[in-house]
Amino acid sequence: MTEISLTLISLTLIPLFAGVIHSAIGFGFGIVAIAFLPLVIDAKSAHIVTSVCSVPMLIMAAWTYRKGSHKGTLLTSILGGVFAMPLGLLFFEMMSLDLLVRLTGAGVLIMVISSLKPEKSKPAKTRTSQVYLPCISAGFISGFLAGAVSIAGPPIAAFAIRQNWKTSQYKAFVTQFLLVIATSKALLLGFRDHIGSDISSEIVIASISSMIGVRIGEKISRNIPTKILKRLIAGMLITVSILMILRGHQG
Repeated sequence: MTEISLTLISLTLIPLFAGVIHSAIGFGFGIVAIAFLPLVIDAKSAHIVTSVCSVPMLIMAAWTYRKGSHKGTLLTSILGGVFAMPLGLLFFEMMSLDLLVRLTGAGVLIMVISSLKPEKSKPAKTRTSQVYLPCISAGFISGFLAGAVSIAGPPIAAFAIRQNWKTSQYKAFVTQFLLVIATSKALLLGFRDHIGSDISSEIVIASISSMIGVRIGEKISRNIPTKILKRLIAGMLITVSILMILRGHQG
């Protein structure tokens, strides 16, 4: 098998797998994609492909969960995320490939460990006004991480899961937030001339695969307990992230 064939297969399977995980647990596309794509393409390209191909996948997911989100909370979190996005992207542009790989590995490791912590829901009578500050903070952190290392899900998901919302409300909130953030980053990447013809085919392949993955994930999540699925994936991601931290950019 040629190196080009192996790369194309990887660009198909990794976003597919990432889409499955995202659909099953409500977030995680960026974590999975950005952990594995640098193994087959350079780190900068991996971040760009992940950021852009996540948009159509999130559009599909957002349409599925188009009802139920808390509009005020959603807009507040988006405000924080959009404000922080350019700061994260500036950080991304300034980093060397080696530092980018190592920091991405560290980011994946921290986010995976954080996502495994048991979550405690807030009392049902908590007033909406009391969540605005942590909401905008979670949005800000997610926006910065999305711009810098293409991982936006865990901070905003950690906030949402503590709000005592129904599963449909939680997924609607997280998915709609991530769609706005992903779209904003894709537009910024285009404005900054990061999206060139040299990676357009990779973006198309990854986009199609991620959308297929979302559909598969919807069916898988019905048969496999979410907690078990998260732990299986976490073990794999922790191993990869540690390798990224130790090895950096090998090129």
